[in-house]
Amino acid sequence: MNLNDGLRELFREIPAQALVANDRSEKQFSDGLLFACTQGTAAQAWTVSLYAALVQTGRDELVKLPRFQAALLRVLIALLAAVFRLGRIDKTVGVQNFGLTTNLYDAAFLQRCPAGLRAAACAVRPRTAIIIRSLNAVHHQDFMNDLAADGWQFLLMRQVYLSDSWAQIAPHRDSKNDMKLLADGRYRFRRLTALCPDADFQAAYLFYNQLYLGKYSQGNVQFTARFLREAVSRGLLDLFLLEHSADGAAAGCVGVISENGVLTAPVLGYDLALPQSEGLYRRLSMFIARYCAERGLRQHWSSGAPQFKKSRGAVAELEYTAVYTRHLPFYQRMIWAGLVKLSNGLYWKILEENEL
Repeated sequence: MNLNDGLRELFREIPAQALVANDRSEKQFSDGLLFACTQGTAAQAWTVSLYAALVQTGRDELVKLPRFQAALLRVLIALLAAVFRLGRIDKTVGVQNFGLTTNLYDAAFLQRCPAGLRAAACAVRPRTAIIIRSLNAVHHQDFMNDLAADGWQFLLMRQVYLSDSWAQIAPHRDSKNDMKLLADGRYRFRRLTALCPDADFQAAYLFYNQLYLGKYSQGNVQFTARFLREAVSRGLLDLFLLEHSADGAAAGCVGVISENGVLTAPVLGYDLALPQSEGLYRRLSMFIARYCAERGLRQHWSSGAPQFKKSRGAVAELEYTAVYTRHLPFYQRMIWAGLVKLSNGLYWKILEENEL
């Protein structure tokens, strides 16, 4: 069973909020696909709610900008939020949206007819905007061309970082230093299995929460310990604890998934109380890169930490959400069209200038 099929069955069998605490989407299943249906402006994961991604997470990102620019954008976001509610931006049906930071798609999905995808989505939730997340021109160019020919628009969401091979990463000085750090023997990685005690999964859960929820944003995916155990037990997620070699005390975690030759790490965290000189993030990141190299996989480094990733050979690429709105009332189509234009204009310039 591939990743997409396995995740679909996981969400079919277990309620979404038991797996991701801030996933309030309604899951529907049809035509071999999962449809994540969202409605309302209540706080939830930005990966399932486009409104949350544009408004709630947008506000969180303002701290990365110069103060004056952030103040102006705070006002703009408030104005746009009102327009978004009018245009029902909060109401979407996400095709094959599992709510992970990065959705990975299998080859069969990328070869499906866009008209068939939107027909299936409309059958599940009529008169609702249809979205497909996590698309970039490097991994999905042909699919994006097919979507464009079918009348889909592309909403620019974020800048991500990609690498194709170990040869792209290894020559860089920072990569060499990270490899030395990884080989210093002070820490080891232990792979978790279905037989591991609940305490191991709880530790990974807490490390992830420290970093992605405590340090970054409550709008990030709030995985539960149950999700981690279920995903590992079903062979969907390879999850590792980073432990001190001397006493076995856990200091961090990393969980990776792969599909169609591409790997990403939806789970990563470490003990923020330990000094930065321990290089925990560097160790975890290099472990992922080496894991990819050993299996001949391309790496999707996700977004954030641009200088760190570029200095290790990762290349910036724009990531989009495809949107289909031609079946909606005229005023809603106009609001969506304005949003698409804004994302590919002003927002693109902000991304470029600030290297977000």
